[in-house]
Amino acid sequence: MRRELAPLEHTTFDVVIIGGGISGACLAHDASLRGLSVALVERGDFGAATSAASSKLLHGGIRYLQQIRLDKVRESLRERAYFHRIAPHLSRWVPFLIPTHRGLVRGRWFLECGMRLYALLGGTEAQVAIGSEQPLPGTYYTRAELRDVAPEITARADVTGAHLLYELHLHSTERMTLAVLKSAVRQGAVIANYVSVDDLLRTGARVTGVQALDRLRGETLEIRGRIVVNVAGPWLVGLNERLSDGVLGRHVTGFAKGAHIVTRKLMPAFAVALPTGRASDTVIGRGGRHVFVIPWRGHSLIGTTSRLYDGDLDEVGPTEDDIDELVSDVARALPDAGLIRSDVRHAFAGLYPLTTRWLNPNVYQGTGDYQVIDHGRGGGTEGMVSALGAKYTTARRLAELTTTLICGKLGRRVNRCQTTRTPVVGGEMDDVTTFTRDTVTRYRNRLDPATVEHLVRQYGTEVDAVIALGRDDPTALRHLTAARKSIEAEVLFAVEKEMAVQLPDIVFRRTGLGTLGYPGEACLRRCATLMASRLGWTDDEIDDQVQRTRTLFPLLDV
Repeated sequence: MRRELAPLEHTTFDVVIIGGGISGACLAHDASLRGLSVALVERGDFGAATSAASSKLLHGGIRYLQQIRLDKVRESLRERAYFHRIAPHLSRWVPFLIPTHRGLVRGRWFLECGMRLYALLGGTEAQVAIGSEQPLPGTYYTRAELRDVAPEITARADVTGAHLLYELHLHSTERMTLAVLKSAVRQGAVIANYVSVDDLLRTGARVTGVQALDRLRGETLEIRGRIVVNVAGPWLVGLNERLSDGVLGRHVTGFAKGAHIVTRKLMPAFAVALPTGRASDTVIGRGGRHVFVIPWRGHSLIGTTSRLYDGDLDEVGPTEDDIDELVSDVARALPDAGLIRSDVRHAFAGLYPLTTRWLNPNVYQGTGDYQVIDHGRGGGTEGMVSALGAKYTTARRLAELTTTLICGKLGRRVNRCQTTRTPVVGGEMDDVTTFTRDTVTRYRNRLDPATVEHLVRQYGTEVDAVIALGRDDPTALRHLTAARKSIEAEVLFAVEKEMAVQLPDIVFRRTGLGTLGYPGEACLRRCATLMASRLGWTDDEIDDQVQRTRTLFPLLDV
């Protein structure tokens, strides 16, 4: 997968997609599998914004129980199972503890009733998950039992026990988005990063494509398509307004910013949902909005905050207030964990579009509802569709609905949706545990087991192609830094096979080196030097790439 823009101008595509986050990626995958010709452009790097800034959870939708949204619970449970089926190497079951307290609503009986309903609504999930790991049954720990398995939680005297359930957690949302995009390319889609859409091409009152800008070279290009779909996430509304191509069914009334922090590991065996004193828009409340503490890659991933945001969409980032809020929430709920500000290794933030009529800065108001709008049907611009996602978990479903609409508009008889069972690139395996064990054995004389396990989690069945880069040059199997398991071959693979063209593409989205915090100047420079060997950068360009990448670490004094 190389960045080549000429093919974008040499054909008329069935679909031109604006936006390369998870929603655009799933749309490209679905449409290409159904036999449509697809072009996709992304103004930055793939999956670099909203799709990267999450808790990495494929939510089963348990929060929707508190909103009495049983339809959303059922949908979320089904969709997370589909993701696990098509990308088993990128997702794993994490044991989650939900503490109980004194009182009816926050007590054991009420929570257990909710968990039984949750399990009932997920009854089809086990059927969906055939060929991948099954979701495990939940259980309840009394306070005495909890003291043995997770003593950090019982430091608070008001905790009476905890219910254990299993949630699906992603090794990397960035690599999941990339895997879906690579799968679309495998089916013939033409994609490009760092290409922004400046205008629409029109023939009369109908949209016939887009005018775009190659942001790396400053060159304009025209991409023609029978249908143009705006899947630009938080930028969707602004782009629609600028292009004058229609409005959404439910107006975006604002944005909430959610921040996360990465810290030293606080709880080795469990994730935990901790209640806070901050309000949530639930019908049935259990102590306010919850903060999650999740074991992730040898660290704890903690989030999320929820603050109204009215700033520049391109300048979203965590603030000291965001970081302090999360640290203080966890310190109050887990006093024995001893979390302090200096334990924070990294922080990041993203935006969530809000459609509620009255915005409340003190209440989490996310609904999980997505939208698909055919602008031509409402008297607007014919040939233009908008698809606004809500959750990473339901991106595949949003894409399915959007592709079905597109097929109808094109009048095509095409294949049925196949994304529920077609493995993404790297996901072609029956059992990730067996595959990992066999791969560790196969490379035991070349790499240590922990490094091979890391590579399997990153690349799945593409692991052989990555390691093969060390066949002629054994130095490619060296670690990029002693603090990470990433190897030099990953950088070369990202440039040659995954359209990495800037240093942050490597550090954050392809290898994940920077998602745990600053990997060090030497590591950044080594990555840049390896990229330069393939992309022809000068020494000055290497210096510039390293410096610009350093500025993307919010906790680093730059």
